[in-house]
Amino acid sequence: MLEKPILRQVVGWVVVVPLLVSFLRLPFPLGWFLILGSIAASIYGVRFASRHASRRVTFFALTMTVLNVISLAIGHASVLVALYWISWLYWYPYYSSWVYWNF
Repeated sequence: MLEKPILRQVVGWVVVVPLLVSFLRLPFPLGWFLILGSIAASIYGVRFASRHASRRVTFFALTMTVLNVISLAIGHASVLVALYWISWLYWYPYYSSWVYWNF
C-alpha cells in the first residue's frame, strides 16, 4: 500500500511537471530556465524513485527523463507534447503530404 503514493509522486515529478511547464510561454532567457527546471525536476523524480520505489518504477522514471531530455531538441520540455506536435505534422492535411514525400 505504500507503493501507490510514491508512484504518484514519481509520475508527478517525471511526467506532470514537464507537461505543465510545456504549456507556459515566457520570454527568451526565462523560458530556458523553466525548461531546465523541469528537467531538474525529472532528475529529482528519478533520484526519488531510486531511493523509495521499485526497480520498475525507477526504470520508468529514467526512461521518461531521457525522453524529456531528447524532446528538448524539438523545443518542448515534455515528450508528450513533442509526440503531439510530431503526430500533428503527419495528420494535418496541409503538411501531411509534404512530410510524407520528404521524409
